Amino acid sequence: MAGWEAVCRVGEIPEGEGRTFRIRGLEVAVFNDGGRFSAILDRCPHAGGSLGSGWVEDGTAVCPLHYWRFRLDDGRCVAGGGGGVPGFDCEVRDGRVWLST
Repeated sequence: MAGWEAVCRVGEIPEGEGRTFRIRGLEVAVFNDGGRFSAILDRCPHAGGSLGSGWVEDGTAVCPLHYWRFRLDDGRCVAGGGGGVPGFDCEVRDGRVWLST
């Protein structure tokens, strides 16, 4: 998998929130942290919760099931268990959020 794909318009993800998108067979959670967009794999490794249904807190995505937290810049788990989730390169172009897939 290589290349960039537009996933949504900037205004579709409110500040401090995430949304889940299906990209090339993967569920990816995209977050708006004060106008900075980040993307990580959508499934929490603890109980399979949708990270895109969570929220942003101090530069992390918070899982809505048990409040595990994952850094938006690299997917590393910083509160909860160990490990983390894969991250994706993300950028804004012409009012749209693009992911490297």
